[in-house]
Amino acid sequence: MPVSPGIRRLLCCSVVAASMVVTTTPVAYAASADVVLPGTRVTARENPADPVRVTSYTFGTSAYVRGSKGFTKQASYKEITVAPKGAMALAVPTSYRDGYDSVALVDPATGRGTRIRTVKKPLVAQYVHWTRDAKKAVMTVERKNGTAWETAGFVVVDVAAKTARTVIVAGVDKAARFRWSSDDTDVIAEYRGGTRFYRQSGQVRRTLAKTGRPAGGEDAFSPSGRGLMTWCPSTYTEHVCVWDRTSGKLAAKVPNLRPKTLWGWWDEKHVIAVVPNGSAYRAVLVDLKGKVVRALADISTADWNNRIYLSYTRR
Repeated sequence: MPVSPGIRRLLCCSVVAASMVVTTTPVAYAASADVVLPGTRVTARENPADPVRVTSYTFGTSAYVRGSKGFTKQASYKEITVAPKGAMALAVPTSYRDGYDSVALVDPATGRGTRIRTVKKPLVAQYVHWTRDAKKAVMTVERKNGTAWETAGFVVVDVAAKTARTVIVAGVDKAARFRWSSDDTDVIAEYRGGTRFYRQSGQVRRTLAKTGRPAGGEDAFSPSGRGLMTWCPSTYTEHVCVWDRTSGKLAAKVPNLRPKTLWGWWDEKHVIAVVPNGSAYRAVLVDLKGKVVRALADISTADWNNRIYLSYTRR
């Protein structure tokens, strides 16, 4: 089986940045509660008014999900991702069953799950991304080529029907990670330094060239759906870019931000970035002008080196 989702999410969606120390500016809605994530030294700084919150996380080969009594370790799963609004989750088991990979539809409150077959061994399907209406999810299908895992296509999971449909995509970028478009109609993935939109049948709908690869945790699109966040093309000085989904034109280049990784959109004008903080790391709220306005999580060097990934879910 491939490396853990925590590692691959960071490898897919991060860049190596120069060291920098972040000083946050106090704001009126400073976090009212600190939550220490079990099994780690990570402290999440939360406020009841936040539009998103940490609902699951992975590090190394461990996965935790948030239930009514806090976070609990999921021994049978290597990845678990909670749907928008938090009513259900999809979890990827640690091993094949009867020669098939699978995904489990899980109730975060009780931990009970229903297993759904996805792809046949030796293919794997992982990295769950939900539609905004929580009716479907897409997973990335990979096959091994030597020692490397390469993308082969995607799986669409229908939650109500409890079914999974595999789509092998010809000519797909070997490092592609599939997510949903903001209208839940198409799936998107990196393609030759740009962003390609695919129909759920696997047919190419459109390609935005030279955007850089899509970035941002569970959803690369802003809450309105207008902005697409990417890692800027290598010809840019800036590292984080936002593009207009409809026109494909550049909407913003975020200055003074050199993040290690991006964990998604907070609202229409802010994103979640992980940056060096002295000898450790910090998840911060940053506006599109590059100003850090709030600390969201303090991350130890040991946890960062163990490829911690926090999954933020919209309430």
